[in-house]
Amino acid sequence: MTLTRTAPAQLALQGDVGMDSAAAIQAELAGALQGGDITLDLAALGKVDSAAIALLMDAVRQQQAHGGQLHLRNVPDSIHVLAQLYELAPLLGLNRSETP
Repeated sequence: MTLTRTAPAQLALQGDVGMDSAAAIQAELAGALQGGDITLDLAALGKVDSAAIALLMDAVRQQQAHGGQLHLRNVPDSIHVLAQLYELAPLLGLNRSETP
């Protein structure tokens, strides 16, 4: 899994996010989130599990703590389904009309 800065306020997360990989990317993501509005593109995510939801929730909270917002873009169906299952979709900014 990799995190790439695609523009000054845009990041992209690529690859599989699971229990074994989320902790490794969490510190890198935390370093990239320092306030302001940032968009995180999830189009290139592969397999995900609940660790991906935890990673995204932590990122949203951290960005809010710095006075900014984290906007998720190109959210795969797998993230939508897990977020709905755990009733976290509103906290992640996922609109019900966007879910499958």
